[in-house]
Amino acid sequence: MPLQLPGPRTNLRPACQSCLEQSPHIRKRLEKLYKEIFYFNFKNLFYATGRHNTFLCYQVKRTQHGLTNPLDRGVFTKQYYSRTCLHAEQCFLYWFHEHMLDPAEDYQVTWYISWSPCSTCADEMASFLATHRNVSLTIFSARLYYFWNSAYQNGLRKLYQEGAQVKVMTFQEFEDCWENFVYNKGESFMPWKGLSRNNRFLKNELKKILGPMSLLKEDIFLYQFNNQQQVQKPYFRRRTYLCYQLEQPNGSRPQWPAKGCLQNKKGHHAEIRFIKRIHSMGLEQDQDYQITCYITWSPCLACACALAELKNHFPRLTLRIFASRLYFHWIRKFQMGLQHLYKSGVLVAVMSLPEFTDCWEKFVNHRQVFFTPWDKLEEHSRSIQRRLRRILQSWDVDDLTDDFRNLRL
Repeated sequence: MPLQLPGPRTNLRPACQSCLEQSPHIRKRLEKLYKEIFYFNFKNLFYATGRHNTFLCYQVKRTQHGLTNPLDRGVFTKQYYSRTCLHAEQCFLYWFHEHMLDPAEDYQVTWYISWSPCSTCADEMASFLATHRNVSLTIFSARLYYFWNSAYQNGLRKLYQEGAQVKVMTFQEFEDCWENFVYNKGESFMPWKGLSRNNRFLKNELKKILGPMSLLKEDIFLYQFNNQQQVQKPYFRRRTYLCYQLEQPNGSRPQWPAKGCLQNKKGHHAEIRFIKRIHSMGLEQDQDYQITCYITWSPCLACACALAELKNHFPRLTLRIFASRLYFHWIRKFQMGLQHLYKSGVLVAVMSLPEFTDCWEKFVNHRQVFFTPWDKLEEHSRSIQRRLRRILQSWDVDDLTDDFRNLRL
């Protein structure tokens, strides 16, 4: 019986708030900025006075049949509609809904923005991403808007949690923005004094804002990743947590966050949120990458199909998934999901002591405390490994764990 892959609207909500509302009239967007406007508004100062407007330079790409093609680009700034001020981010969102968005297509959206989004715009964009899984968003911000304010920090965290890549503009992004969105008359971008110093400061501030969300609390890890069949009192639901690390074989340091922790949220499985985040990184299909995932529950059928599709999209990607427990392993459709993963080249195994220890060291806020195994950890791990081996035997798998636990690119 062939597996049915999830369609483009799988698990999508009916609409986000912008879908439900009547779209305001958005004036024609700008094609490019004048040089003076760019240099004044995109200067990456710590505290920028007199810059009360936000300029959003966007590029939209569409992915069809595994190929990504440029679709549109331009510039938005704030506009007024019925005596209401619409921020540049809101203008883009309404315009994108009306003129671009198709639930059957996949989109990659890149912003070069003079100010990072305010808390309201960040919330709206996070809601949009949560309800439109076919859109990935990367934000390059020249400056951080009220980065010391907890409300604005939480807005950026929400964006990050929903799969958006939030970054500070470096020399490369300023130069790209200059080349593509400025009437530069053939002139080269001239960096201002202090660009690199200011960039380091802002990157450090952004790291402090987003960094704490990447680590699990000790008690959450010890409870959620515990591989015992039954948990001890008090009883709480064991949810899906997915910790991932992306590496490049040449040892080069990636420009995007290389690791993170995700969980099921608002009806979206952690695996789907992980896939969306990987797509938003703009990885090259002809490059080698390795991703190691530690997950509390093995994927359901729909997520297994989506992970297999991710592997197919990046043929040179080595994707390793270590599960603490097997999700409904006695039900045929979930067995089929694991078999489909293995057949597609995704390497599936069960977490044992080395993986639990590595996950603890990399993804838990352990405060320099070493990982202490719980009772019968290895015994439970071996039992779950035997179950997985029996499930995969129909594909002539003798010992999957030994085949790839020591795999190196």
